[in-house]
Amino acid sequence: MCGGAGSRLGAGEEKPLVKLGGKHNVDRVIGALEKSGRFSRIIAAVSPNTPRTREFLASRGVDIIDTPGAGYPQDLSFLLARLAHEWVLVVPADIPLLTPAAVGEALDLLLKEHGPAVSLVAEKCFVEKLGVRPSVLVGDLCHSGITLFDASVAGPVEERYVTMNRAEIAVNVNTKGEKELAELLVKRADDFTKDLGL
Repeated sequence: MCGGAGSRLGAGEEKPLVKLGGKHNVDRVIGALEKSGRFSRIIAAVSPNTPRTREFLASRGVDIIDTPGAGYPQDLSFLLARLAHEWVLVVPADIPLLTPAAVGEALDLLLKEHGPAVSLVAEKCFVEKLGVRPSVLVGDLCHSGITLFDASVAGPVEERYVTMNRAEIAVNVNTKGEKELAELLVKRADDFTKDLGL
């Protein structure tokens, strides 16, 4: 999902194009999904809020679906209707710590829980200890924005939840403070990867 304008960031840039460690948020997310080797295709859902993101992704050869930009729930419904009869893993473009290993672990957890909509959550206390302000709460759980949908099921569905307390899915970038935290964590992760020669 790459349709958010990122007005809370005040970065003067569309949220998917915000750079951390020299790479755009959306590049990091798409890279993690591709390197996981778990998907037949990856599609970026853009909106009128993100024209530069659309242009950037098109120049990279990424498949794109244009959503109306009417709001996250409406754009998600539009996307799922376009992908009817498929299993769709929805991932937000603002979780720059996502790694191929975390994608694989998340997908395995979600596939174990049967249902037309299974979402990944982290405990609120875990997310707050990371320094992130939870944006979507379900009781004492923080929604990651990652959901596995059976898009063949039409209409409203009951959402189920699976808990995964990992920074890779819990750190999203909505504010300047979260961007600073993500920059620090991304640098640590990049340095660690370089040290291992990966």
